[in-house]
Formats: sequence, C-alpha cells, structure tokens
Amino acid sequence: MIFDIRRIAELFDRNVMRYDAWYLNNIDIATRELELVRSFRLEGRGVEIGSGTCFFTKIHRYCIGIDSSLEMCKVCKKKYDIDVVNCVGELLPIRDSSIDYAMIIVTICFVDDYRKVIREVYRCLKDRSKLLICIVPRESSIGRRYVEKKLIGNTIFYVFARLFTSGEIVSALLDEGFIFVESRSTLCSKDDDCGFRCLLFTKSV
Repeated sequence: MIFDIRRIAELFDRNVMRYDAWYLNNIDIATRELELVRSFRLEGRGVEIGSGTCFFTKIHRYCIGIDSSLEMCKVCKKKYDIDVVNCVGELLPIRDSSIDYAMIIVTICFVDDYRKVIREVYRCLKDRSKLLICIVPRESSIGRRYVEKKLIGNTIFYVFARLFTSGEIVSALLDEGFIFVESRSTLCSKDDDCGFRCLLFTKSV
C-alpha cells in the first residue's frame, strides 16, 4: 500500500466529531482500553504520537499530543487544554534524549513510514525510557474483521490502515534497538484472541 499522509489527515479532519463520538458511543470498550494503558503507570514527561482528540493523552499529567490532523489538535486543546503539536511522527519537534516515555496507540497502522517513526521516538527518549505501542492485532478476530471491512470499503478510517501482527511490531522494535518488556491485552474473547494489545519496550543503552 502506498500511503498518502495528506489524504489520511484530511480524512480525520473531515470526520473529527465522528471520531471523538466513538469513545462516548462505545464507552465500555473505550474504558477497558483506557484502563489497560493506565495500568502501565507511565511517569515523567511524555508524548503521545497520533493523539487524536486526546482520549488517552488526558490521563497523563505531563504528556503532549502529536497529530497530523489540525482539527484533531483543535478539539484536543479545547476539550482538555492539553498542549498539542500539529505534525507527523516521522519528524518530531523534540530534542534528543529529552522525554521519559512515548505512546503510540493504534496510530502505528496509519503512519507513512512506521520504521522512521520508531527511529524518531528512539532519538527523543532518554536512556532506559519507555515506549508503549498499542495495536489492534491483525491476527485477532477483531483485526481480521477490520481487514475484511477495509477490503470491501465498509469502514471510514480503516480503509487506509495497515494492520500489524504482534510479532511484526516486536521484531521491528528489536531491529531499531528497543528491548521488549511485556505485553498486556484486553477485549479478549478467548486465549490469545484479544482485540487490543499493548506492547511495552525500553530504549537500550
């Protein structure tokens, strides 16, 4: 798939209210995802790449948002008064070795160059700091349904998504110098069939 980040940003710009309403309309699912992210107890100064309307960013006191959609940034600022930067994850306006943690929640499937995003995060993190990546695993039943809907054009956001398996994410992060710490999941229908998985890594030294 050839990604066009401008088209993706425009899609989210046009549908920002629909995106934000998903969390209210699916509050049980959203809360389970939120509590899973909260369970990692990330501390210090951090950044969420692909912060959207800051549903996850808001639970961290010293976290800024990064999003390619200007309209998402506006809603985030207005709704939660969180500092947000309108830019892409491939070019982070952050000093080297200056942050304590980073979060990429689902966004990894929407970026243009996910390897470059990972390298940028590595650059910005302090030694031994944490990166939390949460995905809808392609191997899960929910992930398979998203892929099927994408193929027949029945979703508005996931039409541009490139879903990853958990193994692909771990392999990519190890290649870029991160150390895998642990995996936690929710939205599970049975063993190992979980629709939302968070993978924690640390920056090696």
